[in-house]
Amino acid sequence: MNTSLQRLNLKAADRIVVPKSVLRMVQQHAIYLGKDEYGTDWIAENKIGKGVQVVKMSDFFSDVIEITRVEPFNGNEQQRKEAVRNALALKGTNYDLLQFNCEHYANVIQHKVSISNQTKTAIGIGVFLLVFGLILKNE
Repeated sequence: MNTSLQRLNLKAADRIVVPKSVLRMVQQHAIYLGKDEYGTDWIAENKIGKGVQVVKMSDFFSDVIEITRVEPFNGNEQQRKEAVRNALALKGTNYDLLQFNCEHYANVIQHKVSISNQTKTAIGIGVFLLVFGLILKNE
C-alpha cells in the first residue's frame, strides 16, 4: 500500500475514501491534512466510537486493502489551509451515524455542507423495506 500511497500525490484537504467492509457497501471518508515538520503524514477522520480524530496516515492505512477513490480539494492554497484548520477545529466532535458521520465530516471540510449520501441511501432502503413489509403483512 505504501507505494500506491506515494503515487496518489495527496495535497492537504484532499478526501480519501476506502471501503469499511469486505462488501464495500459502506465507505470510510477521511481528510488528508499534510506532512508535519518531521515528514509524518496525518489524516483526520470521524470514526464510530471515537469521533473526529487525527491519526498518522500509516495507522489509518494499516488495515486498508484498497482505496476506492481520492477526491481532490477544489480550491486555492489559502482555501486548503482554511479547510485543514476547519478539519482540526472539529477534533473531538462526536460521531453520529445519521447526523455527523465520516461522510458528513468530509463534506463539511471540502464543501461546507453537512450531507451524507450513504445515510440518505440507507434511510431510503429502510423506508422501502418497511413499506414493502407492511404491504406483504396486509396481504
